Amino acid sequence: MLKEKCLYFNRCGGCVWQDLSEAEYIQKKSDFVRYCFRDVGVDIELNPLILIPTGTRRRASFSFARGHLGFNEAKSHQIVEIESCPLLVPQINALLPILRSIIQKLNTLGDVFVALTDVGLDIHICDKLGMPNLERLELLTGLNQYPEIARVVYNDTPIFERGLYGGSADNFSQPSLEGEKALVQLVLTAAQGAKKVVDLFCGSGTFTRPLLDKGILTTGYDNVSDAVAWLGPNGVVRDLFRRPLLAEELQGIDLIVMDPPRAGALAQCQQLVEVGFGKIIMVSCNPKTAARDIKILMNGGWKLFPITPVDQFTYSNHVELVTVLEKRK
Repeated sequence: MLKEKCLYFNRCGGCVWQDLSEAEYIQKKSDFVRYCFRDVGVDIELNPLILIPTGTRRRASFSFARGHLGFNEAKSHQIVEIESCPLLVPQINALLPILRSIIQKLNTLGDVFVALTDVGLDIHICDKLGMPNLERLELLTGLNQYPEIARVVYNDTPIFERGLYGGSADNFSQPSLEGEKALVQLVLTAAQGAKKVVDLFCGSGTFTRPLLDKGILTTGYDNVSDAVAWLGPNGVVRDLFRRPLLAEELQGIDLIVMDPPRAGALAQCQQLVEVGFGKIIMVSCNPKTAARDIKILMNGGWKLFPITPVDQFTYSNHVELVTVLEKRK
């Protein structure tokens, strides 16, 4: 937790609970999860909230307009120009003056997506007014003088790239490495004893790869082919919203891991009701859709165990959940 409030608190639309004490903050987040489940008629047992340190968020989306760069005010297109954000990793904060200089020269408006990857900073500039031309390409190519920048993309046009890197700054990844480690550890602990696993909505393998490293036979499914490609023979491209895995396809599977997007996994959970036995580990960034989907599973005979909230989205009114359900023969 921060010792002092951020200079932009109550102006920037990102943080809403930065003015609370740690005890009040934990209570607020925990109550939010409980209320989401009570709304669907489910009383839950909640494990303590796992706090993620500030200064660790490794991806961010900035808005820019006519030379101004920052975050939007809450429910507004007005930009709050920031010099640094205490939630972000130092590498992204150090990039802001460089980005601002480029934005001022572009003199247009749009969004910049930035992610810290294993090979450096990945930058995607989405210009709502401009198009790639020689002047802009030359300007953006100048960013290759900064060795900390691994890739720059402008309106889907690659400017330069160094190092082997897949994915995109604006594609899904866990907000922080520390948060990812916490989630992976929770999944691996709950997966002990499993022999054959499917990882649904797997992305590039946040959980698939650690499970494989533990010697557990795991197959990941996702509809993003570029992400699944990183799993090689252990990845399958499939749209689980339109073609969820059926119960008969899960014969012999003793563990199902799911990490759906904010929309949840309604169609997939409706199919999992028909599965005769096994274990489900659901990781969710949206307690509301998680509550809806878990209620469906519980109505189908799955038993819910205590839920662990992980504070992936520090000071916001969002929280990540790790839930475990079991159905016995």
